[in-house]
Amino acid sequence: MIKKQFSGRIIHPAFLRFQILMTQKNFSKISILIILIVLFSTFLPGKSRADEFHVGTGDKLAIVVYEHEDLSMDVRINGDGTIELPFLGRIHVSGLTTGEIARKLTKMYVDQEYLINPQIIVSINEFKSRKASILGQVKRPGRYELDEDTTIMILVTMASGYTGKASKRNANLIRKTDNKVITKQKVDLDTIVKPGDIIIIPESIF
Repeated sequence: MIKKQFSGRIIHPAFLRFQILMTQKNFSKISILIILIVLFSTFLPGKSRADEFHVGTGDKLAIVVYEHEDLSMDVRINGDGTIELPFLGRIHVSGLTTGEIARKLTKMYVDQEYLINPQIIVSINEFKSRKASILGQVKRPGRYELDEDTTIMILVTMASGYTGKASKRNANLIRKTDNKVITKQKVDLDTIVKPGDIIIIPESIF
């Protein structure tokens, strides 16, 4: 049975997330980008947060338990919507956000007396093959299935359109190709979206 009592230091949750990230060696660059988006949204009111995504079958999650590397790992969501973790066994997570998963795992570790006050962060490490994600100033940020000719504008429509604060001229794009992460700003809305892309609709400056 594992028990760990943390010190009485007060750490802002956003900086705790970054500290956790920097102590792990197996985070991909895309995970770092996603978590940085989450960190920025902590200090920028009105921004949509990456942990509003509802995960599903085939998604790969990066689970980090602070100061417990043996419990920190990447797991893929099974066809029945579950993941399997040490001590906890099978856990249903499909349909939950990353924040909800983190809270669920925290409660389970505490209720089953494996950990005391665990600090857990969950991020999406890999999206299902034919899905892309859209963040920022759209009404329903999340992950959506792609066709071969899905453009950024079509993806915005799938996300129920722009919010009142959105910049409607272009978008920002994060794309992973050949093990490299490419970030582009002011991308044309007619750009074809590829599987795994992250589209960010910025807020209008006017």
